[in-house]
Amino acid sequence: MALGTAPTKSRAAGRLARPAPDVHAPEPMEFLIFEDNGGAYHWRIVAGDGAILAQSGSFASYDDAEQAAHRVRDGAVSARFDRRTGDVIPVDLAARRDDLNAERWLDEGGRFTREAVAR
Repeated sequence: MALGTAPTKSRAAGRLARPAPDVHAPEPMEFLIFEDNGGAYHWRIVAGDGAILAQSGSFASYDDAEQAAHRVRDGAVSARFDRRTGDVIPVDLAARRDDLNAERWLDEGGRFTREAVAR
């Protein structure tokens, strides 16, 4: 080093460390496979707090339900959110709880159709 020449500092040395952005860790979830009273098998996605987030239709065997659960889990990473259009009216199932038994309906293989939701 020559006399009279100031040592050089890197740009990073003068910067303050920034705090990490507020990143939320994903909530732990679990796939559960179970047999209903009628002998059909289903999978459920259960949140860490025990809330049921999703449930499948019925499958003939445990293995079929497990394979479907794996497909959902593996495909969820690439799933896109479909933006809701203005003409879609959400169904308020809580308000209709008195006149439908959703659990029994799902156990019997019930499905939602666009026409049923529009009613």
